[in-house]
This record gives sequence, structure tokens and C-alpha cells, in this order.
Amino acid sequence: MRTITTVMLMLAALFASGCSKKVPNDPYREQQLKVLMNKGRLIQDLARPANVNAAKIEGATLVRGLRGTGADEPPSSYQQLVLNDLSRDVEKKRTAKSEIASLNTAIVLLETVVPPGARKGDRLDAKISLLPNSEATSIQNGYVEDAEMYQYMTADVVRRGYVLGVANGYVTLNPGEIEKDSPIAYKQGVIIGGVVVSRSRPIWLELKEEERSAGVAQRVEDVINKRFSYTKAGYAGKRKVAKAQAGAARINLEVPDEYRDNVIRYVNVVCAISFYETSDELNERIDRLAVQLLNPETSEFASIQLEAIGSSNAKVVDAIRKGLDATDDSVRFNSAITSAYFDIRQDRQKTAKILAEFARVNAKYRPAALATLGIAMKNSFDVDSELRKLLNEQNIETRYGAFRALWTRNPSDYMIQGENMADQFSYHCLNCGGTPYVHITQSVRPEVVLFNSDQIYLQGQIEIEANPRLVIRSDENDVVVKRYEASDGVDEQRRVSYKVDDVIRAIVELGGAYPDVVSFLTQAKSKKLLYSTADGGVSTECPLAIDALPGSKTGVFKKVRDVEAIARRVEELEKAEQKAKKPSKWSPSNWFRKKDSDSSDFDLEEFEAVNDEELEPASGVASAPDDPSEEFSVDEE
Repeated sequence: MRTITTVMLMLAALFASGCSKKVPNDPYREQQLKVLMNKGRLIQDLARPANVNAAKIEGATLVRGLRGTGADEPPSSYQQLVLNDLSRDVEKKRTAKSEIASLNTAIVLLETVVPPGARKGDRLDAKISLLPNSEATSIQNGYVEDAEMYQYMTADVVRRGYVLGVANGYVTLNPGEIEKDSPIAYKQGVIIGGVVVSRSRPIWLELKEEERSAGVAQRVEDVINKRFSYTKAGYAGKRKVAKAQAGAARINLEVPDEYRDNVIRYVNVVCAISFYETSDELNERIDRLAVQLLNPETSEFASIQLEAIGSSNAKVVDAIRKGLDATDDSVRFNSAITSAYFDIRQDRQKTAKILAEFARVNAKYRPAALATLGIAMKNSFDVDSELRKLLNEQNIETRYGAFRALWTRNPSDYMIQGENMADQFSYHCLNCGGTPYVHITQSVRPEVVLFNSDQIYLQGQIEIEANPRLVIRSDENDVVVKRYEASDGVDEQRRVSYKVDDVIRAIVELGGAYPDVVSFLTQAKSKKLLYSTADGGVSTECPLAIDALPGSKTGVFKKVRDVEAIARRVEELEKAEQKAKKPSKWSPSNWFRKKDSDSSDFDLEEFEAVNDEELEPASGVASAPDDPSEEFSVDEE
């Protein structure tokens, strides 16, 4: 009897231990379920773009060459920073203190903004200004050498982060401030294209915390690479643009060349890629997007989603072509932008004509139209031809925008090819028809463009001081450009005609810098000495423009925004409809619901019911961000 009892107890213990043993988790199964749970969603529903805002960098340095207008500044934290920088060089260390005390130098602050996706070697403008309480009177004629710029951090003391840029170049003053005799006119300026980016600024996607898993990260990487991978010379196979980092929280992104000047559009397109859908669901979504594209209210975001699907899908291409033939401006414009990025050979001519038309007559769409013509469809003769036609338009924004687009495509284009003037600035004399015009820049790169240069000249009694040692005067039938105390200690001069082209070349021959040319041209305009000969031989004042690039005051390349209000309304309606149709778990229809836990097939509807959750609908319109802070944009100056 005792033996039978012992055996029974042993069997009971074994049975109990077997029942209490946990079934091991299947990691692959868990990842698979995680992917299936996100079926029908877009990448923007799972991840947030990161590092897509512009980063401000600053520096403190000496501006040299001031010819007595500098100051011996009192001790300060900025003076100590400059002294420490100079002391790192053995040669400069010996003279650092005396150089800071010299009246030919002044301590200045530098500031610029590094855009998202910037690469090492890119050039940026730098704002330059004297210290707030500086005793220096002017930074005219000044220049900066090897000034390091950092992301500054301020707590109890000023601290520096990484070196993100190095500045070199001459200071160009603001002609507008000089003309209105502003007290700060000679105390701040810009170094045009003088900052070289020393560290690339990558962008990436940050998976939302609840979505972080190896399976989701890998799936995001795969769908992005399927859409954007490209072949590259010297690289075996296709180069991938997305790479998931270890930890399944971050997917690094490389920006393709065609999107380099429009990083925000690239991020928007990436975020509009579908995470997971079947071919039937894709076709249904394309049909919905094709309808939304023709609706002016929804065409913008529909075009981005179609661009995210790509030109390899024939139905997408057909939808975009129908958009190109639409009568509504916004529909045609959004379709043309996507068509330009698709760069399908047989659509190039129509796309180029539509974008050129918008650049010509529509101020709202002009900036994006010209920017897209500059960076998309690179090998299209049709685009080049349309841009050349725009060079003789009346509107200076259209003309200069077309010039810049041509230069971006090919700096050696025969219509805009220029000269390097003593490594100081780029000089372009165009014969393009239309009204004569003078254009100078104070951003991106130092540049002078004379539209129809043969017809632009000086008239009247000329007395212009480009800088205190460089003077332009009229003398009988000639113009004399004179530089006092040149490098060899001897005054030099050039006698030229009244043509503006001849005067500019004389200034450069005498050692004048780009700021001197800008000063000459702006003074000639303000003193009403700048003239041109129009068609028919009529002499009129020649207009002068500064940074007339369309949209330059609000950023050259504008972010393509989603129609969030519409997306939110559609999502709310769909959720309300689903909630109305979904039976309560206390409903009789759920009393005898069969739960087959042994089934190997994952049923999405059953998962919803069991977990009492509503998954995002597989809609053609993306949902609005969970938080307004998720919206991303480039900081604009």
C-alpha cells in the first residue's frame, strides 16, 4: 500500500512540474507578429525623423586688416577664447596679445546655420558682428582666417561642442544698411560662402518606443532601400541609403544626390513609404491616391505618397500623367514636381514646360519650380532649353532664378559661363536679351551677374570710394580707378571706359576684393550713376538687385507640407465608422466566439477583437502626428 502511495505522489509531482513549466518564447514568431500588427501603416506612423532641423554654430575670432578702425577690447570670456585659439599655434602665440590689442584688429562673433543633411566640405555663409560693447568703429576691409565654429553650450560658463565649420574670407557689408546710414552698417556683415563644413550632419529615423524591435527596424530598412537604393561608380552592387543600427531604435539615412538640395522633401517621401501591404492592397491604395491627386485639397500629399511608391509602378506613372493634364494649378504643379523626380524620358519635355510656366507667371510656385528644375532631370536638354528662355524674362526673380538653376545643373553652360576673378568672386557677363540688369549676391557664393553687359555703363560726374584706399572718378572721357599705397607702397591707377564691365575689371586688377566691387555698384546705383541702353537706344537707369533668388527670404527650398487637417478628418471618420461597426465584447455575437490558440495563421481581425484594440486603418491618407512637436521643418533665417 505504501509503495502504491509513493508511486502516486511521484506521478503527481511530475505532472505538476510539467504543468508549471513555461513554454519558451519564439523570438522569430514575436518579430513576425510585430510586423503584421503594423500592416497598412506608413513609416511616419512608426518613426520620427531626427536631426532634420538646422543647427546653429558660432565662433569668436579676430578680424584683421581694419586699418585703424579696430579696438583693444577689455578682458572678457570671448577675448580669452580667441587668445587660447591663437596660442595653439607656436608662431601666433608669440604675438597673440599684441595682435589682439592692435587697432587693426577686432574681436568678432561669427554665426551660421548648418542645414540637415549637410556634407563635409559644403560651403555656408557666416554672419559677422562686433562684440555688443566694442569700441571698434568698422569692420570694412576686414578678413577672417581659419576661424573655428562650434555648437556653443552655455551653463555657468561658455563651453564649446564639436568643431562643425571653419571660416575664411573677406567681410562684405550690407549695402542697404549703408544706404540708410544705419549705426550698425559698418559693425556687421557677412562672409559669403566662407564657412566650410568640417563634419557631416546626418539624418535618421527614430523608431517610436512602442515600435522598437529588430523585425520592425529591419523591415523599415528594407522598404526604404527597395525604393531608393542606387548604383554608384566604383561600388559593387547597389548602394543602400538606409541602415538600421544595433538596438533597433534608429535607421540612418543617406540623402540621394537628386534630393541633396531638398532634404525635407526626401524625408517626407521616405516617411510616406508603406511599411507593409500586399500587392492587392497596394493597387487599391494607388487607385485612391489617383483620385486624391486630382483633388486640389489633397493633391500635395497624394503626390508625395505616389512618389514614395516610385516610378517602377505603371499605375503610379499613369496617375501622375493624368495630373499633368489637369486644369487646376495645384494639381498640375504637384504632379510636375513628382514627375521631375521620377525623370521618365518621355515625360521630360511636358514636365519642364509646366514647371517653366509656373516659374514665369506664378509667384507662389516659382521658388519650388525653379529649384526643382535646377536639381531634377539632370540630363534633359528640354530643361536646359526652358531655363535659357527664362533668362530674358522681365521679372528679375525669374531671370536670376533661371540663372542659378542653370548654374546648379552645369556651371559651364554656354549661356551663363563665367570667370573666376582673382579667386575673389564669380563674374558673369550674359547676352541673353531682355532688360539690362545688374545682380550681386550676399549669400551662397560671391557673384556678380550683368544681364546684357554691353548695354550697362556709368553716366554723370563720378566720385565713388569703394574703400578708403580705392577710388573711382570720372576724368573727361574716361573713368580713373585709383588705388593708394598698393602692396609695393606706390599708388596705382587704371584709365578705362564708362562701361561697368571695364570698371569692375580695373578694380580687380588693382587688388580690389569682392566687397569693393559690391560697394562700387551699390554706390553707383544710389547716386544715380548706373545706366543702360534699352532697345531703341533709349537711356534709362539700370536696375540693381541683391539676392533676387525666389523665396530666398524664407529659404530657397520650401518644405512640402502634408494636408494635415484633411488627413485628421479622414482618420477620425474611419475610426468612428470602425467603432460603430465593431460589436461589444458583451454582445451575443461574441459569446460563442471560437478561440483556436493552436492555429499557426495570424488573423489580424481576431487579434483586434481579442486585445480590444483598434489598429490604424490601411488608408491612402496618413494620420496626423500624435503630437504637434513631431512635425519637422528646416529653421529659416
